[in-house]
Amino acid sequence: MKKLVAVFVVVLFITGLGNRLYGQKIEAQNTYEISGKAKRGTLGWVEYSNNQYLLTYVTKATEKLLKFQTYIFDNDFKYVDMKDLELDVEQAKTKYSWFKFNGELYSVMGNYVEPNLAGTLVLKKKKITYKYDWLLLGYHKEIEILEKVKPKTDDGRKLFYYSHAEDDVTGDIYVVCGLKATSADIKADNTNQFMQNKNFVVMKFNKDLELVKEIPVNFDYLYWPCITRVISNDAEDQNAPSISKFAVIFRPYNAGKKYTDPNMNNLRYVCVDNKMNLIDELTISGKVNEWTIDELIHDNSNGDVYLFGPAKSKEFTGVQLIKIAKNKVEYISTTNMDDFEAKLKTPPTQKKSPAYKGKKFEIANYYIASNGDFFVSGQNFDPSKEGNKFKDVLAFHFDNKGVLKAQYGVDTKESNKYAESAGAPQNFLVSSDGKTTYWMIRELKGIAAWNPKPLTYARLSKIDLNNAAVGDFIDIGKVEKADYYLDPKFPFLQTGGNNKLVFFGSDKSGKTIWFCRVALD
Repeated sequence: MKKLVAVFVVVLFITGLGNRLYGQKIEAQNTYEISGKAKRGTLGWVEYSNNQYLLTYVTKATEKLLKFQTYIFDNDFKYVDMKDLELDVEQAKTKYSWFKFNGELYSVMGNYVEPNLAGTLVLKKKKITYKYDWLLLGYHKEIEILEKVKPKTDDGRKLFYYSHAEDDVTGDIYVVCGLKATSADIKADNTNQFMQNKNFVVMKFNKDLELVKEIPVNFDYLYWPCITRVISNDAEDQNAPSISKFAVIFRPYNAGKKYTDPNMNNLRYVCVDNKMNLIDELTISGKVNEWTIDELIHDNSNGDVYLFGPAKSKEFTGVQLIKIAKNKVEYISTTNMDDFEAKLKTPPTQKKSPAYKGKKFEIANYYIASNGDFFVSGQNFDPSKEGNKFKDVLAFHFDNKGVLKAQYGVDTKESNKYAESAGAPQNFLVSSDGKTTYWMIRELKGIAAWNPKPLTYARLSKIDLNNAAVGDFIDIGKVEKADYYLDPKFPFLQTGGNNKLVFFGSDKSGKTIWFCRVALD
């Protein structure tokens, strides 16, 4: 059984001629006008099964009774049937696995972490209240911070708070702290006054604030945790822990010759799983010390980790990319601004040539292709009092050794206030042969007032991985003279052994739904 997935990725069938990629092929499109009840209701689920598309709308919902309308279309989107169904809540939960309902209002207890004015770790209880929204078919949550509590395993140590992560499913908390020196510590050795920057602990507390385990991380010089990241659990069980792994990167603290690591390029990477087993701990010697790590990217398919961000010094301005695989550094690469300029590429018929200038750039997404190529996509922006105003779209294409193959610059079509303030989400999808990647930019044309919902459409292109060439973009969502927009919750599904993509959406009013099938190469 195939089902629509709530991410915006798209692929076109494009043939190549030289460095120009073109010839998009749409196999089928169709529209259908749904009932007023369905339009006023909520689309709960869409799936593809037995060569048919099933769209299930919730037309009425209370804590006692739910009414459904399921529309059935054939493989080419022709209307087949519509079925009405009434179920109580328990029957609905049994029939529809996507209907997640644990009561209209319920609360769970958790923990909250914060520092006091002196930076000391403080733990508090919190109450998370979930209230069901029958229109959106999901929960809103409110958090109330309660009384301060002491850990049950408190051994009298004072801990300097740096960072933490909370698992709202289990109530567990992961904390990075430095050990605060006592007066006796400082009396014994005056350098211990900086203990909180030399002796760290990565800790996990359960929902009862019992210390599950701690892992010490010690340095000879002064360091600080510059970035912490949670790697989410992909399990479908909504009661499973939401955190799969917890990662920390430490870097040297510039505190004078006596206390500063002579190699300011050094980093320490530490990663634990949700059982507090140490997965990775290694020292990395980068090529640039004035490096801002924008993100830690985890490849769920094999556990590889990528570190990416801009770097600047007297001798260098550009970016640094590091790959960690099997507890070893696989590569460290730097790319300067001259390389970015020399490898700028644009779609063949595009007149403008937007490029990365080394600043005022916000990252939208990362992508790892099947051949190991690494992509970073985002947008240039202009700062303003109202917030960033997003402009051109860029993607950086690195090979499997971290060497820049190309910088792709794309001129956006929409410049309205919604598009400028929200930016354009971007996604990639590899082709079946692994030789190409498809790039989608979702542009925002406006907001429909009736729901409200974003009026977005897809712009699609194809990237040749070997030749580092980007094709012209086309727009998806036009049927004759009418415009159709992607459904925010169910934008597309893959069918036919992942050789087809089906887009789903509606017109601005939501009354007429729209299907579009595109062939993959």
